[in-house]
Amino acid sequence: MPRLHKLVAALTVLTFSTASLAQAVPPAAAPSTDTPPQAEGKFVWGILIKLIAPAVFDFLSEWVKKKIAANYKESSLEYLAGNAAVAVIVNLSGYLAGKDIVLGGAGAAPNAALGTPEAPLKTGKDGENFQGVNVALVSIDANGKPTGFRTVADGFTTGERFKLRVLSTFDAVVVLGNITPKGAQRQIYPATVGQAVSIPAGKEILLPLGKQEYLQFAGDVGRDQLTLTVRDPRSLQTGQASSARVFRKDETYGSNFVQEVRPGQYPVISEAIGIEHK
Repeated sequence: MPRLHKLVAALTVLTFSTASLAQAVPPAAAPSTDTPPQAEGKFVWGILIKLIAPAVFDFLSEWVKKKIAANYKESSLEYLAGNAAVAVIVNLSGYLAGKDIVLGGAGAAPNAALGTPEAPLKTGKDGENFQGVNVALVSIDANGKPTGFRTVADGFTTGERFKLRVLSTFDAVVVLGNITPKGAQRQIYPATVGQAVSIPAGKEILLPLGKQEYLQFAGDVGRDQLTLTVRDPRSLQTGQASSARVFRKDETYGSNFVQEVRPGQYPVISEAIGIEHK
């Protein structure tokens, strides 16, 4: 079980006017014959999504809600446990062509911030021009069972056991890292530098993978950071990682992240979650 030093999540007139009583009352308007707007249907990340006046985060939100377990009943826990079988720890020695390796393995410098992209989501022969990830913090009880989930902004408490739920629109490799109060960086999961967890697109995965494995922050006074990097392995193979800004939006079921990618580029989404121990 990886142990981190700490990390408390450092973690937006109504006016009116009245007409004169002496003013003539206008005739009633004829009933509208306009047809109500219809939701636009579009295949996004392999799923048909219908939305009216959609934005990138709207599409991602609908996609995520179709994919995640709705609750933590026994059936949902079995579903999540089954997903762990499709995630494996892999060696990255054949991928490392990029020069932006910061935390070892597939780790990258945190690049996410709250905000909304201006560009619309488009699909074409090269696929979608945005890729996304949903991340939720999952509390773990003494029996090793998830008890609830929250956004990355909600953070942790000292000594709390937790996992991360990760759901990606693309096949990805994932690593967790730690930045200590003194600025030291290290990879904590998988524990071996040069390894990462390979996860398939569209499958929510709990990290660490082991049923009885979890993360826990305890110990020194000060500020630690847990870092999470989710990246397309082709960004390592080709060195063509997207440098576009990563936008984050917190929802009731977790935090959504999106990054614009141009043809020949591949997403790299990284977040730092702070914990302050007192």
